[in-house]
Parts: sequence; structure tokens; C-alpha cells
Amino acid sequence: MAGKMKITPGQIGVFVALMTMYFIAPTHSAINAVSANLIEVYGVDANAISYLVSITNLLEIPAAFVIGMIGGRKLSYKACTMLATALVFIGGLPAVFGASMSWGVLLATRCILGLGLGCFMPIVMAVISLIFQKESVRATMMSVASIVFNIGMIVTTSVAGILGAISWNLAWGIYLFALVPFVLAVFLMNPQNIPAAPEVDDKGEKVKIKLPAPGWFLLVLFLCAIIMSQSLFNLGGATIGAVVDNPAVIGTIFSLFSIGAMGSALLFGPGYKFLKANVIPVFWIIGLIGYVLWYVAHLTGNIPLFYVAIILAGFGTNTFTIGVPMILSTLVAPAVVAAVMGFSYVFQNGGGFIASPIDQVVSMVGGADPIMSSVWIFNIILGVIVCVCLFFVAKNANKIAAEQKEEEEKAGTAIEA
Repeated sequence: MAGKMKITPGQIGVFVALMTMYFIAPTHSAINAVSANLIEVYGVDANAISYLVSITNLLEIPAAFVIGMIGGRKLSYKACTMLATALVFIGGLPAVFGASMSWGVLLATRCILGLGLGCFMPIVMAVISLIFQKESVRATMMSVASIVFNIGMIVTTSVAGILGAISWNLAWGIYLFALVPFVLAVFLMNPQNIPAAPEVDDKGEKVKIKLPAPGWFLLVLFLCAIIMSQSLFNLGGATIGAVVDNPAVIGTIFSLFSIGAMGSALLFGPGYKFLKANVIPVFWIIGLIGYVLWYVAHLTGNIPLFYVAIILAGFGTNTFTIGVPMILSTLVAPAVVAAVMGFSYVFQNGGGFIASPIDQVVSMVGGADPIMSSVWIFNIILGVIVCVCLFFVAKNANKIAAEQKEEEEKAGTAIEA
């Protein structure tokens, strides 16, 4: 997948379509801004409200897995995109119908929304991998996608809050934006704009969904990194709140996580050009420093240190969401890229789900104080282990990618001869 190819205006158009999808990808929790309104309108409790978010997040996992298995193989990427964006658009219908929808129907639209959002990541990363086959360019385009993702998280959450202030149901209007990528997909995501992935290998055998051992090991490390970061992020509110009593300041501190994430996205492309797969463990070290400083900030009551810590934490954590798909795309044939992107999303969200149960077990064994020091120590140690193992995986991934590039160059030479 390292060969050169000319990028056409149509393919740039496809990339724009993908970015409009990714802009609304991180929006499953945006309706939190109107939670109080929902309790009043529907007469439900806070637990019922939490299901509106968690059910969407939960259904993203099987959706990503399924679309990854069939995307580009059983179903064209154009059809996958139209299906995914149509589902998200349906998830925005409460903006139109409001309280005329029963609570059950409202919950059903959230389920449909989750299925749509879950399809986004495998589609976006797989098509980027097909269009931008030169590794350094692909890394840059994945970085751009990450920047759009984080900007979308900030903007759509703010817009949902503004619309919700007018009327609670209008907060769902952000999902109606899915009509834009749907229309763009209809006109732009055609075979001439998306290179066809060979379905057979050099031996004439059908390409199987097979990920080399370093790829699986990388996914396990991804899972562990997400467990660590999600655990400490869950505890972050308590650690900051024990020092800062101003909700506005706490919110500002948390918002800096996205700033750090965008920083890693901007630097990932150049970093990959020089470090290849080693960029993940190198950037992750910065994230580890951030999480350690976060704990130190609580112990010392140093408020400015919280600002620095969360930026560094966001920087390191987001490197995984860019780097893992990037490395996986270099380890497999183009025909199965969507499948491994689905695997990546499953491991990423799986780590988020099991973080809390693991925290509970650790606190039971190690003891629980107000900021759960045992959990912090456990997760920092886990992060260090992940970092050490990442250098081993990066070494093997670089070797495999170099061998594949050499084989492609030999094949190209043979064709020319």
C-alpha cells in the first residue's frame, strides 16, 4: 500500500465528504445539555437519561464490526456511507417531532443513531487508506481527520446546547446535518474516485481477513491504553473538584483535553514521517507524563498544573486513535482495511466500557480513598507497561511494512519489464 498514485479532484471531494461525516461522529453525548429538560418533559429519572447516551455508545460497537466486515467487500463504500448517514439522520428526527414521540420511540431513535455513528470510523479510515496509498500522505490525512473529529466534538456539543436552550428537542438538530455527507456520497463516492482494492493476492487466492500478530498485539495495547485513560478521566472530576470549587473553571480544564488531542493530530503526520510506527510510543510518553502530573496537581493543589497535565494527557491519548488505524492499514491488504478498522473501534470502545469495572476491582483490593489513589497507581503502571510493549510492536510493524514495500516495488519492476 505504499505505492504512488495521482490524487484526482474527485478523490479530494470524497475526502471532503468523509470529513463532513467525521465532523458529527463524536456526538452521541451531545444531548447531555438538555438532560434536565428531558426529566421534566418525560417524567423519567436520571438513570433513564443515562441510557439515552449509553445505548448509543453500546450499539456503535457491533455496527463498527459489521460494517468493517462487509464494507468494500459485500457492500460498496458508497452504499455503506449512504446507509450510515441515513441512520444518523433518522436519529435526528426528535428535533422535528419533539414530545410527540413517546419515550420508547425516542430511545429507539437513539439506537438507530448508534448504529449509524458506529459505521463512520471503519468507512472513513478505510477509504482514506485506499485513496492515499503513500504512507506519509495517509498519516497526514488521518491527522486531518482527527483534527476535524475534535473540532466537531467541540462545535456540535456547543451548538446542541445553544439549540437546546431554545427548545430541548432542537438539540437533536445536529444529527440532521448527516444529510450533507449523504448527498455528497451520492454524487462523489463513485468507483472512479475510490480505487478498487484487489480481492485476490499475488497467488490468485482470495484475500482473507487476516491480521498479523503485531497487529493483534497493538489492538490489545490499545485496549489497555483506553482502559487507563478512561479510568483516570473518570476520576478526573473528583481530583480537580477537590481543589477547584468553580464549575466553570473545571469545565475549562476538561476542554483542554481536546486542545491536546488536536496538537497530537497536527504533529502526527510529520512525526510518522520520521519515526514511523515509533511515533505512537514516543507520543504516548508525553501522555503518561500528563496523567502523572494530573495526580501531582491534586496532591499539591496546583491549579495551573491541571491545565498543563490535561493538555499532555489529551496529546498522548489521541495519538492512539490516529496511530492504531494508521499502523493497522500498513499491515493488511487494501481489501480488508475496513475490517481491521472495525476491530480497532471495537477494542477502543471495549476499553471504555470495562474501565469502570476494573477500577472497582482495583479499589477493592488496593483500598479506596477519596481520589482512589490505588486506581491511579495501577493505571499509571499499566500505561508504562503499554509504552514499553509499544516499542516492540512498532519495531515489528516497521519491519513488516518495509517488507511489503519491497515486494510491491519488485512487483512494479517486474510489470515494467
